[in-house]
Amino acid sequence: MSTQALEPAKVNAKDLFMVLIVTVSWGMNYPIMKFVVNSYPPSAFRAYTFIVGFVSLGLYAYYKGISLAVLPTERWPVFKLSLFNMVGWHLAMIYGVSMLNSGRAAIIGYTMPVWALLASALLYKEKIKARSVVSIVLAMSAALLLAWGSREQWGNQPLGVGIMVVAAVIWGIGNAMMKNSKLALHGVALTFWALFIAFVFFFLITLAFETEQWAWPNFLQWLAILYGGVITFALSYVAWFHVARKLSAVSSGLSIMLVPVFGVTGGALVLGETVMAPDIAALFLILMAMVVVLSPNLNIQQFFKPKSEN
Repeated sequence: MSTQALEPAKVNAKDLFMVLIVTVSWGMNYPIMKFVVNSYPPSAFRAYTFIVGFVSLGLYAYYKGISLAVLPTERWPVFKLSLFNMVGWHLAMIYGVSMLNSGRAAIIGYTMPVWALLASALLYKEKIKARSVVSIVLAMSAALLLAWGSREQWGNQPLGVGIMVVAAVIWGIGNAMMKNSKLALHGVALTFWALFIAFVFFFLITLAFETEQWAWPNFLQWLAILYGGVITFALSYVAWFHVARKLSAVSSGLSIMLVPVFGVTGGALVLGETVMAPDIAALFLILMAMVVVLSPNLNIQQFFKPKSEN
């Protein structure tokens, strides 16, 4: 598989539909996670969702005739991608969510495109284009607007904020790694093994630190586990890996900057959180960021050239 950066002109309707699936399911996942971890051990909850996810993908792969075999030369790359995109990101994120308001945790976590851009530039010498800079400025302005509008809600939670920033950095690095991977492995197989590796890690963490808190999940917790395993992981991660491989690191990252918006909206619907004017303004800014990064014929550099050069 080629790792050459593909421009937004290559994005088709199927790709945009996959982006929509990811943004809605991951956004709604934040209030659902917050609801569960208020009364259930975070790592145990995640371990359950991982096992449901990889079993669902295994059944899907069997039905579709997709091979789950990994070439010997690709085992280490798959493991590294799993560590950043699944294990590290979700480990930091689930504990950050347990300490913060769900919508605000989503906002901080989805500063990821900034770290993806920096990781791509530092690790893979990817050029930072004007369109990428403008998109990131718009998206980060939205995130800062939401954070500033609710600063009193997380001002007393420095540890939670720090953990969510670490989560965003880890996922940003993983996003850049995914874009520059040369795996021939099918996206379903990659997601299957990433979920399996994550399950092993989280199962061990649960055994080490959460055995006294563990209990058999109740009905609502099982619904959340099924949503996380089947929708958030099995369905959305296949879509995400497809998008992350095809788009540039910045494009794939900014494409899912709508997740905090759906997270805030989901928090209002599921947990009764209030949606305020900053949330609406941030939605507009994030939509603008997506237009800039995904519009095929938009040349940002033309806005900065002197008229004599046109």
